[in-house]
Order: sequence, then structure tokens, then C-alpha cells
Amino acid sequence: MKNIYIPLLSLLIAITLIDSAWAKEKKDIWEPITPGPFVTYTAPLIKKNAFAVQPLYFFNIARGIFDGDGHYSSLPSKDYMYQQLIQLYTQYGLTECIEINAQPSWQINYAKDEGVSAQSAGFADFLMNIRYCGIDETTWVPRITGLFQVKLPTGKYEKPDEGKLLTDITGTGSTDYTYGLSFTKGVYPIRTVFHLDLLLTNVPSPVKIDGVKTIFSNTYIVNGAFEWIFYKDFNLLGELLWQTQGNRRLNGDRTPDTGWGSLIFSTGIGYSKENWQALVGYQRTLTGTNTNANDTVAGTVIITF
Repeated sequence: MKNIYIPLLSLLIAITLIDSAWAKEKKDIWEPITPGPFVTYTAPLIKKNAFAVQPLYFFNIARGIFDGDGHYSSLPSKDYMYQQLIQLYTQYGLTECIEINAQPSWQINYAKDEGVSAQSAGFADFLMNIRYCGIDETTWVPRITGLFQVKLPTGKYEKPDEGKLLTDITGTGSTDYTYGLSFTKGVYPIRTVFHLDLLLTNVPSPVKIDGVKTIFSNTYIVNGAFEWIFYKDFNLLGELLWQTQGNRRLNGDRTPDTGWGSLIFSTGIGYSKENWQALVGYQRTLTGTNTNANDTVAGTVIITF
């Protein structure tokens, strides 16, 4: 997978060449200020030398679990699993078409199983990325931005403390590389902005987790969202998040039922001003494999300096 970025860069260059043919037909593109989705990247970048901070808060409550076959089972009535996830997404514009970003995360996990309860808090894995906008939006062509992201294993991933019901595990232990493209297109007649992400995460090196040599499979991600400006500075959000990862190799053997996947729906309402935006909403895990079925309350504020 050393050359996995080559197809993505080739696609970006090819679209750039095609887009140049539209140069004489370019018109002013409607660019509303909106908060953006909760998770899906937006192709527009922050302006040169501008700096933005975006705290995000997610309160996840597990109503049940999807097993390896995708079958749902609810938690016993007296058991629970829930989590507070706090992220701080920061952006800085290096140029008009390049930005760098970083995102530390803090988790507080809670669980109760057969009368035993536990709570733990700690840093999750750390994300940093660089994004390049290679194609500006035109009348017919969406804005297109490439992404390269690194996830560093700053969260705890092994040697769970006895009696804490795995609440102290906050990371995967792997250094991940993510490559992808983001697309954004505004449609003025219906005052709506559409977003799409196509992402691939690769873990190039094996990881030892509690003495077990672990090789993670690729993770494929497709995220899509729309924002509809229905009244002055207010907008409605709809978002679908799909991702899947294949089974892992443990000590060299492909191990069944170690992969996972999920499909999550988000909705929310946003409010926007020139230098700040806010978004509150709700997320629900619709289906998945080897994952929690969560109901989530989410909120974020974006402040640009």
C-alpha cells in the first residue's frame, strides 16, 4: 500500500485538466457561510493566514450492540455503556489552497455490566492532516480537495485495568494514514450545499497489542451530507456516514469476526455569522457489525480569527 496515494493524486490531476476546459464559462459561485457537517469534510478551505478553532462534543449512549453478522441485541435493562467525547479541531491556512489541521480528543467512558460499574477518562488518538484544494467550484464542477491524514496512537490501547470493563481503552495502538478526496457543490435555486467524502485508511505497520502481533485491514469510508439554508442564517443538516474495516491478522492468521462497520445518520440545525457558526443535532447508528448501536447528542461551535 506504499503507493495508494498515486491513484488519488492522478484523479485529482485529471479532473484539474478537465476543469481547465471550463475556464471561459466560469461564473460567480454562491458560497454561503454554514457550519458544515459534524463529520464529513467540506472542500472549501480556510483563508490564508486565518486560524479557526472548533470544539466538538458528542454524548454517545449505547442502546445495544450489532454483532459480527449485523444482528442487533439490546443491552440488559440494568446495564449501560455511554461516553462523552470532546474534540478540538484546529485549522490554519498556509495559502489560499492549503491548510493544516490538528485534532486532539478526550474521552470519558462509562459502563455497567452485571452489577459492576466503571468509569475512566483519557486522551484518545491524535489526528493531524494537510488538505489541498486543487479545483475551484464552477457552474458545473464541484470544488475538490485532497486530504492526507495521520493518526497517532496517543490513546491507551493495551493492558486494560481489571474491573474497569475496558472503559480505560481509548485508542487502537496503530499509526494510520488516510488518503481521500472531498467534494462540495452549492445549488443556489434550492439554497442547498452538498458534500461528499471518499476516504481510505491504511495501517502500514503491524502493532503489538498485549503481545499479539496485529495487522489491521484497510478502512473504507464514504460520507455524504447536505445543508439547506431555510431561513436567513439558519440551516438544516442531513448526513450519512458509512465505514467498514475487514478482519485483522493476529499473529499472522486472519481472524474471523474482528472487523467492524457502521452506518450512521445525523441531523441538526445550524446558525451562522461571518466569524462564527454553531451546530447542534442528533446521530443514530442505523446498522453495523461488531459495533455499538449508539444514540448521540452532538454540538459544535466554529470560531475564526
